[in-house]
Amino acid sequence: MRSTQVLPLLTVLAASLPAQWQEITSLAPPGQRRAAAMAYHPGTARLIMYGGLASTPSQVLNDTWALGAPGTTWGQLTPPGSTPPRWGHQMVTNTTTGTILTFGGRSPNINGLANDTMEWTGTSWVNVPTPNAPSPRFLYGMAYDSNRDVAVLFGGRDNSGANNETWEFNGITWNQVTTFNAPAPREEMGMVFDASRNRTILFGGCDEGSATIYGDTWEYNGNDWIEVTPANSPTARFRGMMEYDSNRSRTVYFGGFDGTQQQTQTFEYAGDQWEQIPTGITVPTTLTEMASAYNPTNGTVTMFAGYGTSFNNDTWAYTGDASGIFTLYGTGCDTSVGPVGLSGTVPNIGSTLTLTYDNLGNSPAVIVVFGLSDDEWNGLPLPLDLGIISLSGCNLLASADVFEVMFAQSSMVTVDLTIPLNSSLVNKSVYSQGIVFTLPPLTFEGTSRGGRALIGQ
Repeated sequence: MRSTQVLPLLTVLAASLPAQWQEITSLAPPGQRRAAAMAYHPGTARLIMYGGLASTPSQVLNDTWALGAPGTTWGQLTPPGSTPPRWGHQMVTNTTTGTILTFGGRSPNINGLANDTMEWTGTSWVNVPTPNAPSPRFLYGMAYDSNRDVAVLFGGRDNSGANNETWEFNGITWNQVTTFNAPAPREEMGMVFDASRNRTILFGGCDEGSATIYGDTWEYNGNDWIEVTPANSPTARFRGMMEYDSNRSRTVYFGGFDGTQQQTQTFEYAGDQWEQIPTGITVPTTLTEMASAYNPTNGTVTMFAGYGTSFNNDTWAYTGDASGIFTLYGTGCDTSVGPVGLSGTVPNIGSTLTLTYDNLGNSPAVIVVFGLSDDEWNGLPLPLDLGIISLSGCNLLASADVFEVMFAQSSMVTVDLTIPLNSSLVNKSVYSQGIVFTLPPLTFEGTSRGGRALIGQ
């Protein structure tokens, strides 16, 4: 075993609190509704909510509300002009312009379908004329890819039923993207952009036309959709809440409906697998069709209204645990004895991350690479084919910024990575991979999957 230190040192320690849901007793909350939409507006540091469907009498809403930091007071806004009533839409934050984008939905009435594009500037809703646009639809998924500065829209239901189209909005117009792979047609899925991994994440949903409920996980990298097969995953469901926690670099999913009953579990995803999160005995009353958004100013996922046992206008906030996570990603390359195993301990500041590579067979050594990226290395995009070392079809999955040669004992290699006690490292990621070889002569045998250490407190 050898100890490796690749990060700078600064002595700061922050406390880690358990994950929890808390109901916010808000002043002057909006009225009861479901299928509204909400997003964070950077310029005013407030959550903005628009529209939704009221129950009694059944009515499509066109009101705009703001929830200010620290998230205890709602205020209705009065933007100039006429804002169309709308429900079943999504809203995302354009991190480049600081505006909020929405598209289509049921509008201007309960059964209407729209395909207009609108932006919230901070004081008003502005219609954005687009030369091209998806067909009128609602219950689609949408996320803002801050790496490529485009809004990504997937699926939803139009007049022909559920579809599996992928569209991108570049600020001027919508363009349909043709991908080699794609999730099945669906609606009411969860969809967010994971800025730490530059991936759009999609989970679950349903196809009302075929009465199919999905529990699959997909990732979109801007070129293709890739299905992930997590070791752990929520059961099939739709109508739940899904947001990306940018302070902790992980996706949060809550609630949903499995076709029989509403669900009350909270899950988090940082790549490879979903983890069910214990949150104590307090469970939100809002379980489906809620409006939700992440508020980076206080580090909480906030949701409003929706449907539990009945319509409501409750406000809830979720604060997640800041502990680190070790996950696997990508595909390894088997040796003659099968897949190379990789596992890691919890990576928190001020601790030691221990990586274990096993099932090495007779291979005596592993090159362990460490890097700060799984996207590129020295200007080359990852994954990178390893044909240059006679492992054609196998990929380098982590940037090889630092590497160590480790010799196996009992078909196993362990390596320690010292994580400094440095608060600036929290929510940063270190990527790793093992490349197995034999001597003599030098022969490369295979690789492990990639490992991502998301550093916590």
